[in-house]
Formats: sequence, structure tokens, C-alpha cells
Amino acid sequence: MQNQTIRVIGSTVKTGSRVAAKLADLGHTVRHGSRRSSTPFDWENPEAWHAALAGVQAVDITYFPDMAYPGAEESIEALTKIAADVGVNRLVLFSGRGEYQAQRCEE
Repeated sequence: MQNQTIRVIGSTVKTGSRVAAKLADLGHTVRHGSRRSSTPFDWENPEAWHAALAGVQAVDITYFPDMAYPGAEESIEALTKIAADVGVNRLVLFSGRGEYQAQRCEE
């Protein structure tokens, strides 16, 4: 795999921070995706998602608080559309196995 610029949404939480560290160890450029990152990402502010996703080839997504949370499926679907609009070519969604809501989001 060619080194890429990857946005890790949720990079300050347990799973996201591990993913970000591993990607950096593999030589990828990691852009952190949190409300306090240099280009902020906030699930509650979809107007800022274009800027947060611009210039990256891939996005790793850890959804907070949980994919069973009301509105999660709609938020993830909206994010995928914006990602496609700005040229992201790979999305990775971290989810729990066997969870109905997670499976719907994955679809």
C-alpha cells in the first residue's frame, strides 16, 4: 500500500488513537479528526466536514458515542457522500460485530 494521507475521525479516543499511531508507524500522514484538531471534525457540525475531509485519500471512522445512537446511520451516510464529493477513495468504519445498527451503517 502506498503511503497516504489519512484522516482518523475519533483519533483522541481509545480505538482511534491506536489506529492513528499504527498508521503513522506505517509511514502514513495522519490528520487527526477531533473537535480540537487543527482542522476540526465534529459530528454535530456537518458544515465543516468538507474542509475536514479535503486533501485526504482515506478516512478511518470511529463513531462516537456509538452506532446504536439515534442519528448515527444518517450521519455516517452523509459523511460518505461528502467524502465522495471531495475525492476520498477509501473509508474504513470501525464497528462492533453483530450489532444491527452497525451492520446498517456498514451497508
